[in-house]
Amino acid sequence: MLTGNEEDSDRLRESLSLNISKKQGEDAIRVLAKLKLLNRGLAPQTADDTLHVPLSRAPQLAEQKQLDRALGKQTLSQEKFPSRSQTLASLEQVLAQQLPSSIIPLISKSFDVIGDIAIIELSPATEPFEKNIAEALMKVHKNVKTVYSKAGPVTDSQRLRPLHHVLGPNRTETIHKELGCRFKIDISKAFFSPRLSTEHARVAEQVRPRECVVDMFAGVGPFSILIAKRLEDVQVHAIDANPEAAKLIRENAMMNKVQDRVKVWTGDARTVVKNNLLGVATRVIMNHPSQSREFLHPACETLRREGGIVHYYTFADGLESESNARKELSAALDNSDWKIEKNIETRKVRGVAPMKWHIAVDAKLAPA
Repeated sequence: MLTGNEEDSDRLRESLSLNISKKQGEDAIRVLAKLKLLNRGLAPQTADDTLHVPLSRAPQLAEQKQLDRALGKQTLSQEKFPSRSQTLASLEQVLAQQLPSSIIPLISKSFDVIGDIAIIELSPATEPFEKNIAEALMKVHKNVKTVYSKAGPVTDSQRLRPLHHVLGPNRTETIHKELGCRFKIDISKAFFSPRLSTEHARVAEQVRPRECVVDMFAGVGPFSILIAKRLEDVQVHAIDANPEAAKLIRENAMMNKVQDRVKVWTGDARTVVKNNLLGVATRVIMNHPSQSREFLHPACETLRREGGIVHYYTFADGLESESNARKELSAALDNSDWKIEKNIETRKVRGVAPMKWHIAVDAKLAPA
């Protein structure tokens, strides 16, 4: 018997339900929403330690594989759910009550929520209405306490984005929950993207016991800490050139009780590998798509003598974006001592512009 909101039985509606531990509820809802599987008209319910989330339809095979990678153990069943209260309007409905109708289509529907901080994107036409937009967002998303807007592009060196405070307490630190881990994040001092949650899970799922993983651009540690959280018998070397990011990795490793499995290095990954990590890794993560090619040689040097797996990230555009990403990796290995033994998987991680994607290439490299 599901428990939750008190509703009359004639207001309950039957729906396919995804059932998962309450601890993973936040991640489950985020992934289901991204896959457009979440039934927003019905309210999730709890029974003991299980969260039942109503689905809009049955997952397709590829979608179920993504759910398995991101969430681990879950089940499907038919359940009855109460309808959500109709008093909580959508963001667009709230904005329609405050702003000129000509402005509504110009407002970006895409925003990031990191912990209790939202980051929105404003165009010149919508900047004068920033406080209205922030107020509406906080009204609809009750967990959001502070709103910032993007004030410029991400820098290449430390991957930081300038931000403009819009509404709420003027603070940049928060605690973000992802895939059963907790991360202390300072959005002004270190890189983190909540849009990469599925990718973090996908890579972590591939790591096996007794591996040694080098995370060359670790940020606040989402890849490194999730891998260490999943496996007790693993060694992870997390590198970041940003001292503030390295400091946060250490704090996050302790907060998630994996500090014995995560070694943190501060500095340029090329120098760190050369001085400390030659020939140690079974797997290398290179999530810095604008600069990965420049770091491919040290990535190979940190692999063990027999080779290993490289998770190579880049930006590519056009209809042949995935093929172009594979060709980039192959060309970058020309005239080196390494070759691609096997292309394991290539996938579009996320769109970054019209017809341009953040691409992941998983490849097994071996000595040439």
